Amino acid sequence: MNRWIALPAIVFLLLGGGCRQREQPSTSTAVLAQDDSQPRAGGTLYRRLQSDVSSLNPILTLSRYDRMVVQYLFTPLIQFDENLKPIEGLASAWDISPDGRRYTFHLNPRATFSDGQPVRASDVVFTLGKIVDPSAEAVQIASGFEQIDMTQTKAIDDKTVVVSFREALASQFTQFNNLLVLPEHVYAKGDFRKDFNDTAVGSGPYKLVRRVPSSEIVMQVRDDYWGTTPYIAAVVFKVILSDATAWNAVKRGDIDETSVPSDVWMREQNDTSLKKKLDFLRYYGLAYNYIAWNSRKPLLADKRMRRALAMCLDIRSIIGGLYGGSARAINGHFTPDQWAYNQGVPIIEYDIDGAKKALTSLGWFDRDGDGILDRNGKPLRFEFIIMSGSAQAQSVAQLYQASLKQAGVAIDIAVLDFTSAFQRILAGNYDASYLSWDLEPDPDPYPLFHSSQTPPRGQNFVFYASKDADRLIEQGRRELDPSKRTVIYQELHALLADDQPYAWVTQPSEKWVVNRRVKGVKMAKGLGLFLWHPAETGWWLSNAPR
Repeated sequence: MNRWIALPAIVFLLLGGGCRQREQPSTSTAVLAQDDSQPRAGGTLYRRLQSDVSSLNPILTLSRYDRMVVQYLFTPLIQFDENLKPIEGLASAWDISPDGRRYTFHLNPRATFSDGQPVRASDVVFTLGKIVDPSAEAVQIASGFEQIDMTQTKAIDDKTVVVSFREALASQFTQFNNLLVLPEHVYAKGDFRKDFNDTAVGSGPYKLVRRVPSSEIVMQVRDDYWGTTPYIAAVVFKVILSDATAWNAVKRGDIDETSVPSDVWMREQNDTSLKKKLDFLRYYGLAYNYIAWNSRKPLLADKRMRRALAMCLDIRSIIGGLYGGSARAINGHFTPDQWAYNQGVPIIEYDIDGAKKALTSLGWFDRDGDGILDRNGKPLRFEFIIMSGSAQAQSVAQLYQASLKQAGVAIDIAVLDFTSAFQRILAGNYDASYLSWDLEPDPDPYPLFHSSQTPPRGQNFVFYASKDADRLIEQGRRELDPSKRTVIYQELHALLADDQPYAWVTQPSEKWVVNRRVKGVKMAKGLGLFLWHPAETGWWLSNAPR
């Protein structure tokens, strides 16, 4: 989520200390265990990528899918367990100063990169420097370290690093989960933004074998891994954009897991023959779907226009028809399971007549009788971007298009691949887009809605600017008293719902199928199957044939 863009983005048994080392598997399948209930080493896991990665450089990642891949290749400085509690990652211990501004991390003394070189405190300082370097354009994570004081951030010795900040922020510690440390001796050479998109040298349990853009990413377990070695010997990510293609692939056994759209879930989850082969899993994550409005566009600059357009979203029908009831209507940035959620904020109800009245009050009339409202000789028309491969996004766009037509509004649906879409969105070259966010365990929305966080500095690509929102966001991230922070964020929730920088649509439950040959699969609250520890690195494969 992490604040990771999904087909929208966005996180552990301890890796050091007294953890037992598992038997080192080779890249070929190891001797098969006879008891599938007991972990065994070996085998190859075949996973689906809904979109090709934008980069294997973890500082430049954009989407959930980027992070799913680099999570195997790099170890975060801290990790989250299945209860979203911070635990050891690359750092085996840490100390926080009483004023909350200085963090001292003690790196695992055994930690090495995949080229055999030790992980040094100087590598942490180097990586932080790249994160906050504007020329690196670390859009996803730079805002989490905006208050860092690089003049006071330094390596004390090879395994001890002090990270200093100009002020204490309530959400700061969780941001270290997004710090995937780079080896300076590798990444300091060449063009940082171009030379490491298809290569990786990291501290994670796997090393890269190859990346074939738009096709596959292959990695194998490290024989020299310094932490607890995963059971699975090799992981292959297959880029499969189409949900229908992925569903057929997982049924055939060509891949071992995939998310599935709600219509497939409703139709297939009780098929007894499929359930013999596939586990059907569902959970609510820290995520939501929304429509991003580019408020730099004159048409969408007025919140009254954005609210009128939101009134044309038939969310109840979307939940019932597209999700079979397995989604929630939401009213703002915070989800119902978060402590920051304001239960008093109403959902914007579907109301075509109300939308027409609102648009008329803004001077939009059908003066030429063509069914489309116009003003100053221009029709009320805009482009609506969706990502390719998602049948659900296509359905939402078409339903919305039909509802808007009833209100006299025309939209042109543009279906783009992820990379092309986000190049346009980050450049502000779009009107509206249907997206999703994976969120951080801490609800600080600074990167998304603070007026200072427009690209490339942050993720406010709707270019929302509100002095009141800025004030509340700043207060919320600085307030260390949980009860006071809750009040601040609930006020912010109401303000965002009124201003409508997004039209919030649903919080869908995540629906996944996993081949039953994959064992040890567990779900964490809010994060589901992935991006906590051990999560996917704790899986093993049975001796059942693929």
